[in-house]
Amino acid sequence: MLALVLAALRARRAQALTLLLLSTLAAAATAAAPWYVLASTERIATRHMESAPIRERSLETIGEGPVEGGSIEAQLAAAAEQTRRIVGLTGFTSYTGAYLAGEVSAATAQPGGNGQPGGGGQPGAAGGSRSTNSPVTLRTDACSHASIEGACPAAAGEVMLSYRSARFLRVKAGDTLTFAGSGVPHPLQLKVVGVYRPDNVRDPFWSSNDQLMAASLPTGAPPDMTEPVDDALLTTPATFDKSLSTVPVRTIVDMVAQPQLLVDQTPEDVRAHLDAATVEAGNNRLTLNTQLQATIQRVERDRRLVSLGVPVGAFQLLVLCWFALYIAVKYTGEERRPDIGLVKLRGATRGRTWALVSGQSALPMLAGAVLGLPIGWAAATAVTGPIHDAAVNEQALTLSAGAVVLAVLGALLAALLAERRALSSSVAELLRQGRVRIRLWRELFDLILVALAVAAVYQVKTRASGDAAGLALLAPGLAALAFALVAARLVTFAAGRLVEGALRHGRAARALTAIYLARRPGVHRLAALMIVTVALLCTSALTWSAGRTDGRTRAEMEVGADRVLTVRAESRLALLNAVRAADPGGEHAMAAVESLVSGYDRVLLVDSPRLAKVATWRPEYGPDAAQTAALLHPDAPKPVAVTGGELTVDFDAHVTGNDASRVVFLDVVLADPKGNRLTARAGPLADGRKTLKLPVAACATAPGCRLSSLQIVQSTQEQRVFFASRPGVEVTVHGITQSGPNQGGDQPVLSKEMLGDRTRWRLGVNGNPPNLIVTAVGDGLRLTVAPVRTGVADPGVYPLDTPAPLASVRATEIQPRRVGDQRVTYGSTSISETVAETARRLPRLGEKGVIIDLEYADRLGADFGAGESLQVWLNAGAPRDITDRLRAEGVIVLGEESIDGVADRYASLGPPLTLQFMLLSAIVGLALAIGSAFVVAAVERRPRSRELGALRAQGAPVRLVRRVGVEGYLVLAGISLLFGLILAALIRAYIGDVLPYFADGWSAS
Repeated sequence: MLALVLAALRARRAQALTLLLLSTLAAAATAAAPWYVLASTERIATRHMESAPIRERSLETIGEGPVEGGSIEAQLAAAAEQTRRIVGLTGFTSYTGAYLAGEVSAATAQPGGNGQPGGGGQPGAAGGSRSTNSPVTLRTDACSHASIEGACPAAAGEVMLSYRSARFLRVKAGDTLTFAGSGVPHPLQLKVVGVYRPDNVRDPFWSSNDQLMAASLPTGAPPDMTEPVDDALLTTPATFDKSLSTVPVRTIVDMVAQPQLLVDQTPEDVRAHLDAATVEAGNNRLTLNTQLQATIQRVERDRRLVSLGVPVGAFQLLVLCWFALYIAVKYTGEERRPDIGLVKLRGATRGRTWALVSGQSALPMLAGAVLGLPIGWAAATAVTGPIHDAAVNEQALTLSAGAVVLAVLGALLAALLAERRALSSSVAELLRQGRVRIRLWRELFDLILVALAVAAVYQVKTRASGDAAGLALLAPGLAALAFALVAARLVTFAAGRLVEGALRHGRAARALTAIYLARRPGVHRLAALMIVTVALLCTSALTWSAGRTDGRTRAEMEVGADRVLTVRAESRLALLNAVRAADPGGEHAMAAVESLVSGYDRVLLVDSPRLAKVATWRPEYGPDAAQTAALLHPDAPKPVAVTGGELTVDFDAHVTGNDASRVVFLDVVLADPKGNRLTARAGPLADGRKTLKLPVAACATAPGCRLSSLQIVQSTQEQRVFFASRPGVEVTVHGITQSGPNQGGDQPVLSKEMLGDRTRWRLGVNGNPPNLIVTAVGDGLRLTVAPVRTGVADPGVYPLDTPAPLASVRATEIQPRRVGDQRVTYGSTSISETVAETARRLPRLGEKGVIIDLEYADRLGADFGAGESLQVWLNAGAPRDITDRLRAEGVIVLGEESIDGVADRYASLGPPLTLQFMLLSAIVGLALAIGSAFVVAAVERRPRSRELGALRAQGAPVRLVRRVGVEGYLVLAGISLLFGLILAALIRAYIGDVLPYFADGWSAS
């Protein structure tokens, strides 16, 4: 029997080979589905865990009490082990630490001569000591995660400060600090041995714990406190063991989740462990805090979509495979009917007849299954990557093998159904080769499919937003199949009606083609299969393409430029100057500052003149980039520049209401080349006219300094803190000149003409009431301290070098809180604004936020601050060494994101992976339809040759015979393609996307 089957297969090699290819495709697609789903779950977990904010992928346990056993290191190791035991999950990286909150201050007043950043006092005089709420902290292995100027603490009582805390406190290695904390019996004297700068503040080592790096800007500080300074004061275990052994300290274990957490364990198991761990931690006198549940929820949602969508796509493809195999076997069976008749005529038993016939289909199908399993694995691995977990790998193999068995069993059943009519026919019917009459059950089957399609479309149109359950995912396939069955019947019906007209008009070729389409058995099934596959391929391709476009659009909106570097710089102005120096032509780089926590609005500050060349600008942003830049950065007077190393101030002071406890100064506030606040302090003030020289050595370095303001401040005799002066002081500034080695003599900074023009000066716009009354007099500018009843006053008068109010572009225009007083807040500054334009969306800000000019905002705010997120935007043409140039200018690159990277990340989440599988399934489906058409052509080759030979014998021209021989197939393919395209358009228009590209509901519209 096997020999007969093999002989039959050799006799019909083309049909057998095509059937093998179809079976291989079916088995490969079915085998790929489980691999695809399980590999995608790893990919989804990895992508979500990599992109989640640090607070949403970490947990911490906090304990409180004195150092136990005399060793804080042993206590921290025990706490880490206890936390790991309580959590009971793998896939975390742990960090440990201990801290004690308190106030740290400079033990002795540090000199702060005129002209030094943040300095105060007269030359040679002592500036007041400062204090800040920096906790004394032990962070295990901190020295290996920071750059240190000096040494790493080693002995008890040794500490190191952050670079900005050291600058604020005016201390350096070798100085002494005083620390006073709750429960500390007497203040501790701590020796500063180093100043640290974190290698990367976004590294989980630093960012997973709120006690290490200051998170917000102070708002009610003295004028020269313009940045967070309460960073951790890092010390040694010995300090806790000896100096703080009896004081209750807090121990912290930070556990940062890695992607492996949700790869090795299911989200359900992780959630259950975290819920139990919260209770268990409380029972062990620990507090467990985590926001991991938010990330787990996103991973669960995406995995659920993949686990639902991919099997639906695989089932849809499997049905197409069975349908294609049914058609292939049915047509092959038509050619085998005489063979079956002869076998029956020779007295073969029913079993041998079934074995002979079914074997000709079963052998290619089984061979296709064997080939399809590794091909499916290779295809899924190439698309989604390998599965790393051995247990999941074994599970995928088992499921793939089971899926292939199901595909083969279904294919064999389809083959038996296709052969059933021939096997049950009599010898006379088989040898007669008559046309098989269409049975009622086939018509009923078509009606059932149409009913299912109607139900699926109804569910799509009535489902809740974002729901992808039930028949909704099958709606396009069912609708396509139902429409295709109806359209195929229309094709054969219309072809039958064309015959008579074609013959009457003498169009023999058209008539013969129409006869072929109308009367050839199974043509409508083949047409239906081709229409379905074309429609599904077009629908899947359109959905995938639209999703990828939306993913790119979202990435462009969220990133803002081709590449965005997150950087660290001393201040906004330092960042601005550094970027302009690194890219002097303004062709490729732009400085930007994003204020994330700023009252009502999210604010983006940009270097507007570079906006058009650097930003990826979209129509949703309102006017084009060049117009927006012109709105944000209108012309303004040039700033007052200081390029000498010494200032000479000519002023006349009048002080009334003398108070022996206070000292009054005139401050010339400058922005130095690095963007720092530089105060040249003249005084103490007394009645009479004076000319004082104030050193400003930093200004002699290019590009020099910018005059920010003139201020009248006061302090106590100790000169610890300086604040806006009380009334009773009047100063008239007659002139300010500068001198230096490159000046060639004294050069005017503020001439009498500028000082005497009141329109060249403005008061503060940062929300604090002005402390001065400014009057232009004949020979200068008079500053009179005005009474301020409540609140913090602004002690300065500012040169008018920016437009005010500040122009802005808003994504959503808001009503002013008070008429004529709409304000924008960034960092610790709040300034008046005028809305120049509104837009539907803005880069990085979305549907709510405001863009303002960085340079003007920095000048107007006059707080010398930095901001929550300092950035450098780069376009696609940025030179490769741009990061090296930025580093040379003092900018430290912390991280990078790109439009391509963000778009790829979105393409790796649940819905896009499902849509990708559906597209691949549609491509395989089209290949199946093409294979079925080849089977039909191969089977019909002999009977069609006989028919066309008869036509030639009856005198038909060669040209006519050749045309009729190919036209039927071409017309069938063309009509199927046309109906498939029409059907795809209808599905897109009426059904739309049954699975959104973004699971969170984001839309580009």
